[in-house]
Amino acid sequence: MTQATMARPHVPRRTFPPVPLIALVVVGALLCAAMAYALRDPDVVSRVTVRNPGDIAVNVSVRATDDDAQLLLATVPPTTSATNLDVLDQGDEWIFSFSSGGVRGGTRRVSRAKLSADGWRVAVPESVVQRLQSSTFVPTYR
Repeated sequence: MTQATMARPHVPRRTFPPVPLIALVVVGALLCAAMAYALRDPDVVSRVTVRNPGDIAVNVSVRATDDDAQLLLATVPPTTSATNLDVLDQGDEWIFSFSSGGVRGGTRRVSRAKLSADGWRVAVPESVVQRLQSSTFVPTYR
């Protein structure tokens, strides 16, 4: 047998995947990256401590603006403090609301810079404690 008469061995042809398949993979990767960005964790403050100098338990919540949803931080027992971990960042101004037994005690606006300078600690104002102690608790059932 000579070289001319020998059959050529079958050599597979190199082919690239079809263009629509490549486009689908690229779009899928971009979609995954966009979803990972959109679903990232929100900004949080590692800890916020609330001190209650009064003789009654106080419910404390925080919000960013007057018409924004409130985030309940804690019910702080009398003459103690409560530390909340990983609190959602409220932005440049934090509005703390205080209540007890269904009675609104008032609010306190604190800038982010002041909170940071105070070590992320806030105290229930004495005026709020006096207002809550002088109010009458009315149960929702009778």
